[in-house]
Amino acid sequence: MSENGDVYHLEMPKIGIIKGVLAKDIELVGGKVVNVRTCARPYSNVYSVAQLRVIRDVIENYGSGKVHLSPRHNLEIPEVRQKRLKDALRELYIAGLFPGGAGTSVRNIFTCPDWCSRSIRPVQELGEMISANFGDRDMHNKVTISFAGCANSCSRPHNCDIGIIAAGKVSVADEKCPDDCSGCIDACRFRAMDNKDGRISINERCTYCCRCVDACQESILAIEETGFRVLAGGKEGSTVKFGQECASFADDFEVLELIERILSRYEKKGGLRPGFVKKKERLGEVIERLGLEGFLA
Repeated sequence: MSENGDVYHLEMPKIGIIKGVLAKDIELVGGKVVNVRTCARPYSNVYSVAQLRVIRDVIENYGSGKVHLSPRHNLEIPEVRQKRLKDALRELYIAGLFPGGAGTSVRNIFTCPDWCSRSIRPVQELGEMISANFGDRDMHNKVTISFAGCANSCSRPHNCDIGIIAAGKVSVADEKCPDDCSGCIDACRFRAMDNKDGRISINERCTYCCRCVDACQESILAIEETGFRVLAGGKEGSTVKFGQECASFADDFEVLELIERILSRYEKKGGLRPGFVKKKERLGEVIERLGLEGFLA
C-alpha cells in the first residue's frame, strides 16, 4: 500500500503459459515435491545480493536447502514442496526470477565478466542487448548464445549455437625491437608475427587474439581497434560440434544484425531430424546439411 492509500496487486503469470517454460522447468518428482529451474528476466548471469537472499529464503522455506548452478548460470532448486510451489514462485517472481532455462527457445545468454584482466573489450552490455532482443524467442530446438571477452573463450562460445568472441586489431609502432626481444613472437600461437631486422610485422595468420600485445615489453604493439568474431553451429553433448566463422571482425550492431539473420534462416530452413517424427534439427545440423554459405544465402 502506498502513502496515499492506493493498493498494489501483483499479477503473477500462471504456470504453463510463460513463454519458453516447459515441464522441464517445473518438474514433478513423485506426487509431493517438484524441481524448479529459474533465471533472471531479462536474462543475466549476474545475480544481485537481494536476489541471492531471496533464493536462500526459498530453498530454506520451501525446498530442501539445496540449489544447483547450471552451466549457463540458471538456478535449479530441487525438492520444492508442491503445496508451497505458488508461494515459492511468487517470491522468486518479485525478485525478478522466473521459471525458465529449458525448452526450444533462445536460452539464457552467457557472458564472461567485464572485470576480467584478460578482456579485450566488455561483453556484458552487448549480451544484455542480445537478451532483450532475442531472449525466449521460440525456435525449432534450443539455441545457446555465449560471449567471450577474449580468445581464452572461458564461456565456451565455440561449442554454442552462436558464439561471439572479442577480437582486437594490433598496431605496430615505427620503432625497432631490442636485439634480444622475442616476446611477441614467442607468445603468438599462430605464427602471425614476423621480425625482420628488429621490425615487427603481422601476417595473414593473425586471429586478433592480442596475446602479442600482452607480451610486448617495449610498448611497440598496441590494440588499435576492437570487434567480434561470430561463430554459428556449435553444440555440446554426445556429439560435439565447433561453430563455423560467419564474421571475423564485426562491430556491435553487425553482431545484432548477424544474430537476427542466423535465427531467421534457422526458422525458415530448419526441419525434422532424420528418423524423428517430432524432434527438429539443431542449428549446427542445418548448417552442416546446407553448408554455411547455403544456410546464410
